[in-house]
Amino acid sequence: RAVELGRQDENTLLRWIMGSVKKEGKQITEATIRHFLTKVGTDMENIQKELEKLFCYVLEKETITTEDVETICTTHITNQIFNMVDAVADKKQREALGYYYDLLALKEPAMRILALLTRQFKLLLEVKVLTKQGFDRKDIASKTGVPPFAVGKYQDQAKRFSQKELRGILEESA
Repeated sequence: RAVELGRQDENTLLRWIMGSVKKEGKQITEATIRHFLTKVGTDMENIQKELEKLFCYVLEKETITTEDVETICTTHITNQIFNMVDAVADKKQREALGYYYDLLALKEPAMRILALLTRQFKLLLEVKVLTKQGFDRKDIASKTGVPPFAVGKYQDQAKRFSQKELRGILEESA
């Protein structure tokens, strides 16, 4: 029997994480959960592993903070790419190369990095065009496949590039 096992939406992930945190007898704010999701991604298996690390790290503490998440959780590769694009947008060449070398040190193949960068710039162009057309965040999320909580970040990043620049970057990537 074939069954579709799709990705969970943001609210489901928030509730699931909150339930896990409560089971451990800890407290966490919604803002910290959103930061956690931004850092580790939306893959439930990865979320579970990162939560286990987080619970071990805050063993004696009652509340999980954003600082705890920053200290112990591993940044998902797509977030590294997002940060690299931020550095490019800010004309910080040294920082962008630093992210690139970090990805190479993590044994990410150069072609995969290029593919992820290309995907990132394609998403930025899509978000820019859809925002210009007047779509709201929820619609943009559904049309691009970006989690709704991340659309704002993509919109902010897209503002730093013109539509022509984004199109040129995609042509160069191809």
